[in-house]
Amino acid sequence: MPLLTTIRRYKWIAPLLGGLIIIVAVALYFRGHKQAPVTEKTLSEHKDHGLERSTDAAGRVVWTCSMHPQIQLPEPGKCPICFMDLIKLELDANRAAAQSLRQVEMNADSRKLAEIVVTPVRKQSVALDVRMVGKVEYDETRVGSITAWMGGRIDKLYVDSTGSVVQRGQAMASIYSPELLTAQAELLQAAKAMNDAQSTNLDLVRRTAQRTLEASKEKLRLLGLSKTQVDTVVANGKPSDHITLHAPQGGIVIRKDVVEGMYVQTGMPIYTIADLSHVWVVLEAYESDLPWIKKGLEVTFAAEAYPGRNYQGRIVYIDPMVNPKTRTVDVRLEVPNGDASLKPGMFVQAVQRIGGKQAQATTGKEDPLVIPVSAPLITGKRAVVYVQAKDKPGTFIGREVVLGPRAGETYIVRSGLSEGELVVSRGAFKIDSALQIQAKPSMMNPGSAEAPMQHAHGLAPGSLNSPMTDSMPQPTAIYEAPPLLLSKLSFIGGQIGKIDAALRASDVDGAKALYTDMNANLLSLMDSVEQNAMLEGDAKLAWKEFSMLLANDAVLGSEARDFKRLHEVHALTHTHYANLASEFGVPEAAGGMAPQPFRQQIGGVFNAYTPIAEALGKDDAAAAQKALPALTAALAAADSSLLDEAGLATWNKALGRMQEGMKAMTEADGTTPEGMNALRAGFENLSLGLTAAVMQLGIRADGPVYELYCPMAFDSKGASWLQKDEDIRNPYFGAAMYKCGEVTRQLKDK
Repeated sequence: MPLLTTIRRYKWIAPLLGGLIIIVAVALYFRGHKQAPVTEKTLSEHKDHGLERSTDAAGRVVWTCSMHPQIQLPEPGKCPICFMDLIKLELDANRAAAQSLRQVEMNADSRKLAEIVVTPVRKQSVALDVRMVGKVEYDETRVGSITAWMGGRIDKLYVDSTGSVVQRGQAMASIYSPELLTAQAELLQAAKAMNDAQSTNLDLVRRTAQRTLEASKEKLRLLGLSKTQVDTVVANGKPSDHITLHAPQGGIVIRKDVVEGMYVQTGMPIYTIADLSHVWVVLEAYESDLPWIKKGLEVTFAAEAYPGRNYQGRIVYIDPMVNPKTRTVDVRLEVPNGDASLKPGMFVQAVQRIGGKQAQATTGKEDPLVIPVSAPLITGKRAVVYVQAKDKPGTFIGREVVLGPRAGETYIVRSGLSEGELVVSRGAFKIDSALQIQAKPSMMNPGSAEAPMQHAHGLAPGSLNSPMTDSMPQPTAIYEAPPLLLSKLSFIGGQIGKIDAALRASDVDGAKALYTDMNANLLSLMDSVEQNAMLEGDAKLAWKEFSMLLANDAVLGSEARDFKRLHEVHALTHTHYANLASEFGVPEAAGGMAPQPFRQQIGGVFNAYTPIAEALGKDDAAAAQKALPALTAALAAADSSLLDEAGLATWNKALGRMQEGMKAMTEADGTTPEGMNALRAGFENLSLGLTAAVMQLGIRADGPVYELYCPMAFDSKGASWLQKDEDIRNPYFGAAMYKCGEVTRQLKDK
């Protein structure tokens, strides 16, 4: 069949062939023309279309699941976990400029839509009106009871009504008691026997009669008779069938339990007397006000019965239990009440202003840092705030802080912020949501962090030309950090170990003091890392995160109220430090194999070594050689018999190198340039030997010990030395290059 006839018969074939040809052509075109990479210019041109918000630093589009933000794929599709549609992930276009793992950027439109408001962190005089209500109660320490010391009949009540005012020693009631008659008869018999015994010559009889008499008197005293009453019975020779009860204290009769003619048993209460010259005022304080209420605080209150009159009392007790119904805590005041105007049962109101300029002037404390109550996102014991980056209105950085008590519409900040920083006081939760979607650390997901773009490797062993670097274990690290930082971090780990020991010994105060020291060391280290630019890139971001958490741990630990809270904080500290040590490859602090006495002797060697280094730094060869005998004496004083076999081998090797260097220094002619060079060459051997001893055997000395390194020494071969501080004083060049060198690591903590 002719082709034309076939086409006419099957008219539908023509459009189909045409479509197939177009599809094949388009496919071949795109196969031979790869997509151009997304450039910074392209991002800028398409800023308003959100291209930079859905690409990573390399320009690739990233897709994630809103329910499972850890899923990050290069193409759209379904979530492999929940099968929801993936969405474009908002990422920072320029990761290199990031300042924190908790950083998010928002353009002006996004900030307006999220209603972001920032407020400066400021120092402010904090004053709080604590309102409490309560009532007057008896002072329980001033309430006395009159009881029947023996069974009998109440024949007479001298005070017959409650509310009566009595004085101490006043007669209160007369009781007829057969038991009293019997006891008095025994006393009279004992007194007669004593008189009869006076005429006998037998000491045993006299002593027995005397003891019987004393026992009878003591029995009557225990029944409530005074010494005068007992002596009267003996003098009269006739027993009394009634006993008079007297008031043990002055006050008001608040209870009368008997009437005349009533029989009472031993121990039965008769009167209760309260001294109202001092009373208690029990106030109810809300839980939120408890941080401001302390024992010893003077509180002013007023009673409804006396408008315009103010009373003052001192807090003597704070109930450890919270009332489950009212959610309040009882606070007891001790109040003088000389005029008896305060009656038990009266209602009172206290409005106590705590803090303010007057209180700070009295205590000498400066104004605390405060932020609005709307700024922090509270997460149990900690809180997350978002800080606007300096000079970058659209960049917000999450930060965990330690809050103090709430004061009105502000929170006091204990740690984590500085004066003048801008915190997000409105819209913080929306920023936190953006971080959650990006799987970055946030309020709801504090333990997550975006995986680094590239993993750095640890330092190569021996890179610092140190005699001990080759022998030190090099932990596998994700981030690269200088040995100085790693050595200081290892001492932070040592401090955490000391806190462990303090907690095992239940030494709460000791653990809190160690946390205070740890906080000071961390803050100093954080400043040093920032000022000396020790870290960069992802390592810097990770360091900021871990150091922030550990610094907060240190503050919480130093202020822990009890043993239980200390354990909670220390568990977090262990977790945070373990993560930091794993990420940066922090080695364990070298304890040394030598016993403490020998470490003390190495400390003496180091003290004798220091003047030699200082003299060489000043180009003073004579002073350096003059200090050698003291070093020789310190080495001779080191008792190697204290060491075990391995320690002795280590010490002999280090000692041989030190003696070799000292010999060269002794023989050098320091008056010539060549002799000065020989002197410094000997000092290098001395330094290498001492460093080996310190690293492997340990040292006990006053203050820290640092290893420093000069890469220019000995024709750029490099050489190291030891110092007590980080201020470089180069002994290999002296005045020529006095500050040449770097601090490589810390060998001993403070």
